[in-house]
This record gives sequence, C-alpha cells and structure tokens, in this order.
Amino acid sequence: MNFLETPTFVALLLNIKTIVIYLILLLFMVELARADSYNKVARILKIILYPILLIMNIHYKKFNVGLLFSALLIEFLVQYFYYLPGISVGLVASVAFYKIALALILVLKAVIISGVVLSWLYMFGVSFYNSFTSILQEVYESTVSVFRNIIPPTGGFDLSPLVAIFILQLSQRVLNTIYCANLGIGCPYL
Repeated sequence: MNFLETPTFVALLLNIKTIVIYLILLLFMVELARADSYNKVARILKIILYPILLIMNIHYKKFNVGLLFSALLIEFLVQYFYYLPGISVGLVASVAFYKIALALILVLKAVIISGVVLSWLYMFGVSFYNSFTSILQEVYESTVSVFRNIIPPTGGFDLSPLVAIFILQLSQRVLNTIYCANLGIGCPYL
C-alpha cells in the first residue's frame, strides 16, 4: 500500500480540508462584517489564506465572493475525487453546496453563541479584550443587528440572538429536508 493511500494520511488531508474551509468561511464573515482589517486575527487569517486570496479575489458589492467560491471548489474537488467518484457532476456540486451551507450556518451559530457568552462576561465585569474577542464582537454585532432591526431590545432584554439562532436552526432543518428529498433518502435525524 502506498503511503498516500493509507487511512491515516487520507484522514489528515480531510482534516486539513475541513480546517481550511472553516478558516475561509471565518474570513468571509470577517470581511462581510467589515471588521477591522488591521486586527491581528484578521491579518493572520489573510496571511494563512493568501494563496487563495491571490487566486480567488472576486468582489461583488464590496464583499469577497471569491472566498465562498474557493470553499465550494475545495469541497467539490474532495467530494468528486474522494467520496463520490463516478457520480454526476451536478450531484457532486449539490453535495458540495450543501456541506458549505451547513458549515456557514455552523460558523454563524458559533459566532452568535460566543458573542452572547462574551456579553455576559462583560456584564459581570470580566475583561477579555484582545484581538480575537474584538473581531468576534464585530462579527457578532453585524450578524445580530439584522435581527435587532426586526425585534428591538425591550425592557433590557435583547432577544435578537435567540431569534437568530432559531432562524439558523430552521434554515438548517429546511436545508437538510431539501437535501434528503433530492437524494431520495429518508433522514431519520430530522
């Protein structure tokens, strides 16, 4: 057996692929939130992903859709050559789109939950102010502000993070249902 075909090497490559996709989606969220580009975390993300940014620098209305295309392309190539060889290109593209959409929903939920926990810690006087928490707060505020415009804070309670998590969970359910219906399989976890 060749070293490149060993299960350990394949698992390592798949884990690297997952990490790179999450870093790409995180940088997409940072750029979408128009967070501080001089922040250390944003600069480190841009340095790590510099080859991708160099090739896939496609902007539409001031945000980089090339990052989403690169995440889709990486997932498509892995699905096409490793998981689903011999399957039609359209089906592989739909699987890649589904996986990237789920990963983006997961990143958004993690940002919202982290932002809520940080706001509670700040409320109790704990100070964690650094580059990571500041960029996390900027992404959190830009994400939750969409829902805050719909349901403004009343009586000191801000329900917008709860509504955001609910809508993200609902969109994840709808995406799972559509995906399973298109493949013609039953999804027992729904």
